[in-house]
Amino acid sequence: MKKSKILVFSFLILIGIYFIFPYFIKVEIKKIPTSTIILDENWNELWEIIAKEKYRHIEKKLNEFPEFLKKSIVKVEDKRFYLHSWIDYIWIIRALKNNIFGWNMQWASTIENQIIRNNYWLNQKRDYLLKLKEYFLALALDKKYSKDEILEIYLNNINFWYLNYWAESASRFYYKKSLNNLTKAEIIWLITIIKNPNKYNPITNLSNFNSRFKILVNNLYENKVITKSQKDEILAEKLTFYKWQKNSLPYIVDFIKNSQKEIKNDWKIITTINYNLTKKIDELAKTSLKSLAWKNVWDYGIIIIDKKTMDLKVMIWWNNYYAENWQVNWSLALRQPWSALKPFLYTLAFQNLAKTPSSTILDLPVSYPTSDGNIYEPKNYSLNYAWEITLAEALSQSINIPAVKLLNDIWINNFMIFLKAVWITSLNKDSDFYWLSLALWSPEVSLYELTRAYWIFANNWDFCDVNFINLPLSPIFKNIEKQKSSCKKIIKEKYIKMVQEILTNRYFKLAWFPINSNLDFPDREVFVKTWTSRNFRDNWALWYTNNYIIWIWVWNKDASEMLWVSGATWAWDIFKKVVYALDNKETNSKIISLDKQTKNYIKIISPLDKSIYEINTWIPLKAQKIKLNFSSNLIYDKIVWYINEKIFDWEFLSIEDIWKDTIIKVEVYKDWILIGSDKVIISRK
Repeated sequence: MKKSKILVFSFLILIGIYFIFPYFIKVEIKKIPTSTIILDENWNELWEIIAKEKYRHIEKKLNEFPEFLKKSIVKVEDKRFYLHSWIDYIWIIRALKNNIFGWNMQWASTIENQIIRNNYWLNQKRDYLLKLKEYFLALALDKKYSKDEILEIYLNNINFWYLNYWAESASRFYYKKSLNNLTKAEIIWLITIIKNPNKYNPITNLSNFNSRFKILVNNLYENKVITKSQKDEILAEKLTFYKWQKNSLPYIVDFIKNSQKEIKNDWKIITTINYNLTKKIDELAKTSLKSLAWKNVWDYGIIIIDKKTMDLKVMIWWNNYYAENWQVNWSLALRQPWSALKPFLYTLAFQNLAKTPSSTILDLPVSYPTSDGNIYEPKNYSLNYAWEITLAEALSQSINIPAVKLLNDIWINNFMIFLKAVWITSLNKDSDFYWLSLALWSPEVSLYELTRAYWIFANNWDFCDVNFINLPLSPIFKNIEKQKSSCKKIIKEKYIKMVQEILTNRYFKLAWFPINSNLDFPDREVFVKTWTSRNFRDNWALWYTNNYIIWIWVWNKDASEMLWVSGATWAWDIFKKVVYALDNKETNSKIISLDKQTKNYIKIISPLDKSIYEINTWIPLKAQKIKLNFSSNLIYDKIVWYINEKIFDWEFLSIEDIWKDTIIKVEVYKDWILIGSDKVIISRK
């Protein structure tokens, strides 16, 4: 009777332990921090930002995992998972036998045991007491969750090495494709790592990995997960994997990370970037670069912004992001812009000084005393002087001395205020620091903010910021409108249009960019501004068409000089290909045709028609001259200028010789036959 009471009491205790005790044990499953996923505008994944620099991990529901993966992992790791409650007695008996007879030290582990061990004492040396605690916590885990929930927890916490804590990350890391697109062999390949990620690391311990892989394939065959034919196919399949993971668009990911003050775990960042377009432009640029290699041109950067939506579509930093230790965002790095600031300077001159494109200015040597007692003497890029020229000519030909003169009249502080208004924020020194060299080279600005600032010309005067986030930074995007850029009006439209006309009109370009060159577009309207460092170490150019703003920079990261080219030759070839790749079907019938094969033309470009001149009492009369110049696609051997129907043999016209309605005409001859002429009418106050 006493024995029966003891047995009953013992049985009740066991029942209590099994059914009641687990509910008093608190089981905390540590939640692995989740990664942030960066996507392009079409939801193509660009990169997974590692959470806390330790985890590649995204939570996934059980029904989202491939069935073959679930079945295989259960059979390999705990084949009686759905049959036992919390421990596998068969495994325990086998482990005890091995331990007693000293064959080897073993611990009976179910999937529940593995979850507890990974959460509570990963990498700790196990003993019998610790194992007992593990069993009790596994029991509590089994009471708290269903088998499917436990399997989901397990699948979301498996370590696949190289910071991959879920199968999807591992699939992308090793195979560069989604888990659902893996073959059976590739899935077993991933499962092989789980046993001991270090020991069976396929990159450092390939021999160990291959041995275990074959064991698992046979195991799955014996457990009827795969058939004999499938087994043979799996073993015969040639597995290839990436030894390291490369970011699809590393420059974009770094740009997003640097531009956001905070990026939370479990975010999806939908960018405005177009991955396919970026790859297309990148390949196009690489092809162009091959033809420039003999000129010692090796690297490039490209930014493309959709003009209609102000969305950043393409950002490429250079030819090989992963080469050496040059992983720096050069589009955000500060560089001297040289003449890239001139369009802003001329815009302000048109407003503040009441100038027009036909206003004239003297391009002659000039000097300014500096605060330290020295003399500043700006030089033109060509080291030549054009005498009197129009502002349209000065800007279109990017002549330096007129720009410095205009800045001196506008004054530096006013110009800096205007530049900051168009979000060029890198100018953080006072006006005395930059002084008149602000017109040419002294300031340092980022290439990205410079491209963004040119939006004021691309959109007339409604100035908007660039979008690079398509949707808010959030895991939930339902019923949320796309983020819109902020806009503001800075300057009157008429002043912007003056600069647009100068840098778009083919006539103004001819003195600098020849007909049929890579910057001559007879079938579309293209705004062009180029600039080059005097030592030929880099060459930048900024353009916009009807649909895109395009910035291209060619350079050498080793700072070596590019060879045997003039001005902006390097970037031209890339640019023209980019324009036609983006706007292949775009045409503009209003563009002036200068094609030699379709229409002959001759046009006086200095002085401009209906220009009005005034004698400057502060400048000697002999220095107040207008350079006579024209452009043409005609082949001629003789030029004749006429002033009021009288032949004029000089290249420069004095202001003194101008009266009301002075008629200036040019005639060109070939073999003594007149083949073309043009005339303009100018006046003097």
